[in-house]
Amino acid sequence: MTASALAAKVSQRVLGEDPHGGVFAVALAVVVAGGLVEGAALGGLQARGLRRRLPRLNAWAWFGVTAAVAGVGWALASVPGVLAPDDGGPEPPLLLVLVGALALGAVMGALLGAAQAMVLRGVVRRPSRWILGNTLAWPPTMAVIFLGATTPESTWSTPAVVALGAVTGLVAGTVLGVVTGRYLPGGLSAPADEAPATVTRR
Repeated sequence: MTASALAAKVSQRVLGEDPHGGVFAVALAVVVAGGLVEGAALGGLQARGLRRRLPRLNAWAWFGVTAAVAGVGWALASVPGVLAPDDGGPEPPLLLVLVGALALGAVMGALLGAAQAMVLRGVVRRPSRWILGNTLAWPPTMAVIFLGATTPESTWSTPAVVALGAVTGLVAGTVLGVVTGRYLPGGLSAPADEAPATVTRR
């Protein structure tokens, strides 16, 4: 989130007062790069944590899928707000922003969970639980992210925006970890090929 916040601020500087085609392309590349850093961090840290419980997990596949889906998804979701011209008009109501964040979180959570569940096939018994966990976890996480992203004014300094991005990331990551963590014991703790081979008869 710190990288995404910095990318948003840098893209605003790049756009300047007279944006045109080439400048838009550079600003878009900066936003996408920030999103990919966020997705890569999420994928790498999740893979590191899950490998402790699931030694057979393909960490590189998990990293790649997460970086692509989460990173590109977040970058694309950020593009309209970052690249839209500031015409001085009224900002959308906070309630509308949060409702949009919840909806986006549900969609992105389901997509990311489904992509990650493909990596979990053959490693856990019920990979579909991970889809449900992400679908439930990402709406409140996105609400925190959008709340943090819409707080800074254009006059905020870069260090202030980056600091807020770091705090927002810590809070959002905690929410994501707490909710998805509830789906670890039942769905991710038992490898699929470690079911009992015999049935005890009474």
